Amino acid sequence: MVNKQLNSSFSRFFLPVFFGSLLFLLLSPGFLRVSSAAEAAPGFSLKGIDGKTYTLSSFKGKVVLLNFWATWCPACVEELPSLKKLAEELKGQDFQVLAVSLDSGEGPIKSFLAREPLPFPVLEDPKRKVAFDLYAVFGIPASFLIDKQGQLAGRYYGSQDWASPDMVQKIKALLK
Repeated sequence: MVNKQLNSSFSRFFLPVFFGSLLFLLLSPGFLRVSSAAEAAPGFSLKGIDGKTYTLSSFKGKVVLLNFWATWCPACVEELPSLKKLAEELKGQDFQVLAVSLDSGEGPIKSFLAREPLPFPVLEDPKRKVAFDLYAVFGIPASFLIDKQGQLAGRYYGSQDWASPDMVQKIKALLK
């Protein structure tokens, strides 16, 4: 009897909360693969692994691909070769990749970069304030495409092939 009451209470409470939460996530603009309305990309200032401080505003006038990743994330590491290829293909244009590491310290990042150098700045967000508080990143890799005016032009969750013809075309369209 008690077991039936618990199951009944659990179903009445859990299922609506679960499906309501799922519906909220699916309908939230941040969950969409690409944002539908222009909004300003949140500004930030982060230290790079090279010791320099980088601000998003210093890249105004360029298309920026802001990529949140970590050395311990297999999907993130899998995505890096296509980011490198994209950066090389668009080298010399008004385009910048910024890789924001969510590793808890610079040791793992420096060790990783010694094995796998990247041709773009790698920034540190060890407390994940930029990722979580400003960009509402809920999983990595997560990338944000920012146009020359500093507006969010796309949100991408999960590993992407950044060097694919479709992706390169989208970015080239923003460069015009």
